[in-house]
Amino acid sequence: MWQIIINGPGYFDTSYDLPEGVTSLGRADENDIVLGGDLVSRRHARLYVDADILRIEDLGSRNGSRVNGAALQGSRQLSPGDSVSLGENTLAVRQPNTVENAATEMVNLGAGGVLRFGHGQDVGPSVLLAKSVKDADVLRLLDNVGPVPFEDFGSPSPVAAASPRVGQETLVLMFRTAEALATASTLSTFLDTTMDRLLERTDATTAVVLLKHPTGAMVPAAVRHRGKLAKGEVPVSDAIVDEALRQGRALAVGDVRDDRRFAARESVILYGVDSVLCIPIGAEPPYAGVLYVNTAAKGDGLEPMLDACSAVAHLVATGVQKFSPREGGPTMERVRRALERFHPPDVAERRVSEAQRQGGRLPGLEERTVTVLHVELMGFGALAPKLGAAKATQLLSDFHARASGIVFSFEATVEGFLSESMRALFGVPYTKGDDPVRAVRAALALRSDWERAMSRRPVNERCELRMALHTTRALVGMIGSEVRSDYTAVGEGMPIAGWLAATGNPGQVLLTGKALAAVGARFDVMPLGERLVRPPREKVAAFEVLDEEEGQLTNPGLR
Repeated sequence: MWQIIINGPGYFDTSYDLPEGVTSLGRADENDIVLGGDLVSRRHARLYVDADILRIEDLGSRNGSRVNGAALQGSRQLSPGDSVSLGENTLAVRQPNTVENAATEMVNLGAGGVLRFGHGQDVGPSVLLAKSVKDADVLRLLDNVGPVPFEDFGSPSPVAAASPRVGQETLVLMFRTAEALATASTLSTFLDTTMDRLLERTDATTAVVLLKHPTGAMVPAAVRHRGKLAKGEVPVSDAIVDEALRQGRALAVGDVRDDRRFAARESVILYGVDSVLCIPIGAEPPYAGVLYVNTAAKGDGLEPMLDACSAVAHLVATGVQKFSPREGGPTMERVRRALERFHPPDVAERRVSEAQRQGGRLPGLEERTVTVLHVELMGFGALAPKLGAAKATQLLSDFHARASGIVFSFEATVEGFLSESMRALFGVPYTKGDDPVRAVRAALALRSDWERAMSRRPVNERCELRMALHTTRALVGMIGSEVRSDYTAVGEGMPIAGWLAATGNPGQVLLTGKALAAVGARFDVMPLGERLVRPPREKVAAFEVLDEEEGQLTNPGLR
C-alpha cells in the first residue's frame, strides 16, 4: 500500500492512502486531491499506482513540480521517503508495510511493545565483542575528516590508511540520523525515524531504544521490527541489557540460537535471532538507556555493525539530551508543550530556540497587526443535550482537531477554544506578508472540510459553522506563570470578529471592512451593508466571501 502525507494550505499532516490506478492532483474541484495555493495549476500532476510501483507525472503545470528538490520533467518513479513539492504543498511518500520507509511493524508501546526475558542470567561467556562507548570508531573517523584542498583530490587521503573501514551504508546511516536529529520536533519522532533508518541500512531485524524512567526501570521508547511480528512483541534480553550497563561497553553477543540459555526462548526462535548488539546510551554512568539490536549477522559482519550501532547510540544520546527538560527555571520541555498548544510544530520549535537563547523565557505582549478568524459551531448548545455526552464530546473534539489542524497548515496561531468556538490569529508570531489572505483561505478550507465531515453524519447530528474575520491592532504574546502559560491577544478590536460571526447564517464567511481592505481584491464578496454587532450603536460594514477571484484557489480537500 502506498500513502502520502500532505502538508500545505488546508492540510496538516493529512494522510491519504493511494488506490490502484490514477490519482489526480490540482486546484480544480474535479481532482481526486484538491490542492490550494497560488502556485498550483488546475490540473497539476498525477500519481500512478501499479502494485509496488508508484510513479508521478507533471501535467505541464505552470510552476512545475519537484521531487526531493529536483525539478520533475515528465514522469518518474517514486520511492518511500521521497518528498514531492506541488506549489505550496509538500507530499511525503510512504509505504507503511515495507521496510523501506516505516521499515517496521508499529508496536503499541503502551502495552510494553517488548517481551522481556533472561533476567539475572550470566551472558559473559557469549560476549564476542566489547567496545568502549567513549571511543566509537565511526565517529572518530568522521572527526578526522577535514577540508581537503582541491589540488589534493587526486591523491590518497592520509586518514584512510589508519582509519577503520567504514562502508557507504554506514556513512549514509550517520547522515540520516544526524538529519533526523536536526529536524525532529520531539524525541519520539527522532527515535522512531532513527530506528527506521537503522533497519533500512543494516542487517538488523529488530531495533529497540530503552530509556531509563525516573523510577529506574528501563522502558521502551522506540520499537521497530522488520516484517510481521509473531505475537505483537519483540524479544529483549534483560540479562544482556544488564551486562552492557554493568560493563559500560558496547556488547555483541553471538550464537544466541545455539546458546542453551536463549535457544529455548520461543521469541528468539520465532525471530531468527543469531546475534544481539547492546550499546549503552551515553558516555558514562548513569546511562540514559540502551540501544538493543537483534540481527542475523555473524562473523566478520558483526564488528562493523557494532561500530555503526555504537555511532547511532552516540547520536541518540545527543537527542535524549537535546529533548530532555533542563534543570532550574521553566524547562524547555514545559515551554515546548505550552507553545505546541498554540503554534504549528515548526513555529513552536523556532520559538523554543528563541526561549533557550533568552534563558527559558519568551517576550511578553507586543503590539502587532493581526487578522482575527472567529469560528463557531452554530446551534451546538441546543444540539448537545439531544446528542448525549458521548456524541457531543466526539463532535466537539472533531471540531477542535479539524479547526486547529487547518489553522496550523496556514502557519497561523490558535489563540484558544472557548466551548464551541475558536479564535485564530494570522500575522503572529511571525508575519508572512499575506496573512489576511491566508486567513480567508483558511476559513474557506475549514468550511469545505467541515461540510464534507458533516455529510457523513446523520442529519439530526449535524452542526454547521459560521465564521467572521477582522483586521486590527492588538497586544499579543505569552502571559502567565511557569506552571501555566497562555497565548493571548488584547485590544479594542479583538471581539469584533466574534460579534460579527454571531450575526451570520450557517456556512457564511463574513469580513469586516477593515479585513476586506487588508485582503484586497482577491476574493469575490457580496456587500451586506452595516450590521449592528453590539447594541446600541456599535456597527461594522459586513461582506460575505463567495469565492476567490479568477479561480486562483479552490477549497483543498480529498475527493
